[in-house]
Amino acid sequence: MRLIKISFVIIGAKIGAGFASGKEIFEYFAKYGVYSLFFVIPMFIFFYWFTFICLKFGSKRTDYNIKNSNKQLSKNVMLFGKDINIYDTFFLLTFLILCSAMFSGMVSLFITYFGYVNKSILYLIVAVISIALINLSFTSLSTFSYYIVPLIILGIIINTIFTFQTNSFALSFGITNILPLPASTALYVSQNTFLASYVIIKSGSGLNNKQTHIVSFIVSFCLSLLMILGIFCFLFNPTLAYCEMPFAEISQCINPIFSYIFGFIIFSSIITTYATTLTSLKQFFPGDKKYNKKWQMLVLIVLLSLLHFGHIVKYLYPLIGVFGVIYIYKLNTVSKLSFEFSFNQANNAIHNAGQNTQNNRAC
Repeated sequence: MRLIKISFVIIGAKIGAGFASGKEIFEYFAKYGVYSLFFVIPMFIFFYWFTFICLKFGSKRTDYNIKNSNKQLSKNVMLFGKDINIYDTFFLLTFLILCSAMFSGMVSLFITYFGYVNKSILYLIVAVISIALINLSFTSLSTFSYYIVPLIILGIIINTIFTFQTNSFALSFGITNILPLPASTALYVSQNTFLASYVIIKSGSGLNNKQTHIVSFIVSFCLSLLMILGIFCFLFNPTLAYCEMPFAEISQCINPIFSYIFGFIIFSSIITTYATTLTSLKQFFPGDKKYNKKWQMLVLIVLLSLLHFGHIVKYLYPLIGVFGVIYIYKLNTVSKLSFEFSFNQANNAIHNAGQNTQNNRAC
């Protein structure tokens, strides 16, 4: 049960506005039509491998801190007279981008369901929710994810079944040039894993090797299954490609009550990712005056959220994916070096103990 809870926490961190709404699934996979199904297995492998690396890195850490970890990955450089860590800079920028995507996604969701309300009021409501999420603890987030992730999975399955029943399969091969698809698969998984890395690494604390494998498998299996279902939704109903929030549009066609239930599910999935990212982002806004820190973060997030939600997913997420590949590679390298270092230290300790014993006998 503990491993399932950890798995759901990680899945909740990975499924944000883009995934739960279906927009992310289309931009990275479904727009290539049937071809995208051939890359589900490589995607499963990437999800499994990248999740395992992060869990393994966090398995020996009881108090994970992003900035301290980044010092292991890269040395500081002097820039404009200040000592700056490159990884800290990228983390700050990417977490700001993701927070703005979640902010924008929440506004888009509210517009989908409450389009009659003035947009300024919706922005104000999302800003108030953002301030509340900044104070959410990791324990509260874990408990929330444990209950909401099964609902997210169930909601997407119901949407898919309805799409199958009301539409006929369209044998679409999508874009004829599928060369970007293999690259987009790796970029998507790395971007997805990197943005959830804080939760994954923190969740890995205290896990043994077998447990990290089990959690990695559960996470990869669930995400891959949801991806397959999402791709089939677009294959059966290609018009969803033009929707801002495709899965929300499907739910509105099923039943008014289910529509609002699924709207709550999407809202909850946004909350899990948004709260996780805000928790990570707070580490880059140190200071004694907490309220000032909150307002600084919020102003930056709101300004970036003015970009169109679809544009953020389409253009900025792949850039995060490139950095994600570099980050996970460095994480894996440091983990191996740490293991080798510890192993060598143990060997040296045994050797020194043996030498001392021989010297004592000689005396």
